Amino acid sequence: MKFKTINISVENKIASIELNRPDVLNAFNAELILELQQATQIVKDDDNVRVVILSGSGRAFSSGADLAEGESNWDNAKDGLLDGYKPSFDNIISMPKPVIASIQGPAAGIGAAYAMSCDLRIMADSAYILSVFSNIALVPDGGLSWLLPKYLGYGKAYEYAIEAKKIDAKECLQFGIANKVTSIDNLQKETMEWALKLSKKSPQALANTKKLMRESLSNSYIDTYKNEAEIQNNLVRSSQNIEAVTAFFEKREPNFD
Repeated sequence: MKFKTINISVENKIASIELNRPDVLNAFNAELILELQQATQIVKDDDNVRVVILSGSGRAFSSGADLAEGESNWDNAKDGLLDGYKPSFDNIISMPKPVIASIQGPAAGIGAAYAMSCDLRIMADSAYILSVFSNIALVPDGGLSWLLPKYLGYGKAYEYAIEAKKIDAKECLQFGIANKVTSIDNLQKETMEWALKLSKKSPQALANTKKLMRESLSNSYIDTYKNEAEIQNNLVRSSQNIEAVTAFFEKREPNFD
C-alpha cells in the first residue's frame, strides 16, 4: 500500500514508519491521521515484523496537530481524538512487538504523545518533548495527561504542561522518558542497531513482557503476579524456550527464525 504522508518499509524483520510532512514539521492533518491508523495496523498484523520504528522526516518528529489545515474529517475535537487518533495509539500499545520512537527533533503536542506512547525511545541530543497545549488555551491530549505524570510525577508534569516547557533530551533521559540519547548524526544508525538487536530476541518473550508490563500499569501487584504465572506456564517448554535453553548450554546465539 502506498501512502502520501507516510513512508513505510520492512527489512530484516524491522518495520519503519516515517511521518512524512517535513514542510510542516510532520504536523497531523486528517490524511496523516488516517494513514497512521492504516500503517500501524499493517505492521501490527504482519507476523514477519518483529520490531517497529516510528520516526519523522526532516527536522522534527512531529509538531503536533496541523492548526492551519485542521482535522476536517470529524465533527468535533472529541470525535477527532477518539475516532481519528486513538486507533493508531491503540495499535502502538497493543501490537505484540516493541515500537521504538526515534526522535530527531521536536516532539510537540500530540506528537509528544505518540513519542511517549511507544515502548522505547531514542533521542538526538538536540531533540525535546513539549506539551504545548496551554499556549493555545487547551489541555494536553493524546494521553499526555497520563503519560507526563507517570514519568515526571504530578508536580513537575503540571509545571511543564501549564508553562509549556520543553523537556530536553538530557532531562528526558533523567526522567526515564528516553532510553538512549545520541548525536543527530548517529541517531539513525543507533536506532537501527538497537532494532536489529531486539529483532533477534525471542518474539514470545518480547510480546508477553510488553503485555504484562503494559497491563501492570492498571493492575495490582498480586494480579500481575498471577498473570506472570499463567503466561510463564504457557511458555515453559515451548519451542522458543527449548531453543533458547539449548543455545545457552551450547554457548551459541539462539535462532528464533
